[in-house]
Amino acid sequence: MTFPTKKTPLLILALTALLSLGSCGEQSTGIGAKLKIGDEAPKSANLTVEDQNYWYEVSTMDTKVPLYKWTIANLIEEGKPFMVVFGTPQHCTMCVDQIVRVAVMEEKYGDEFAFLHVDGYKDNEIWVEWGVKGEPWTYFVDATGKFASIFPGQTELGLLELEIENLKSSS
Repeated sequence: MTFPTKKTPLLILALTALLSLGSCGEQSTGIGAKLKIGDEAPKSANLTVEDQNYWYEVSTMDTKVPLYKWTIANLIEEGKPFMVVFGTPQHCTMCVDQIVRVAVMEEKYGDEFAFLHVDGYKDNEIWVEWGVKGEPWTYFVDATGKFASIFPGQTELGLLELEIENLKSSS
């Protein structure tokens, strides 16, 4: 029987890092998701505040945010570019942070761009339809209804704003 050497922890760490690199690249390009950049977005009928009697029927977010005005299907039909974030704020603090970022962006860019949140507890069938693998996941859909970018996990405000500017300049 051999005993671990002083190099064993370093070797384990190096192998773990190497194995994790394979999945990092896949998720950042959307390959880990069911839908990929360039694919047509599903014309989903997500919940809106107009469809429900109470706020809590649309979202588990404690604070009302203006991200439940439109359905994905309507935005695609109108040819309006949008960002949709999938997250369940009731149990995901990173989701709360991401939703707050998106709400801030809605105030700044809301006239030119649409912003939505789809809650996992309230609209789970949409999550399945989109192939969401974790949370939060943020998708940008261009005016033609195709995925322009996909961001798994928490995403910095500056990166999200850059993507909006790129989509605005390309349309």
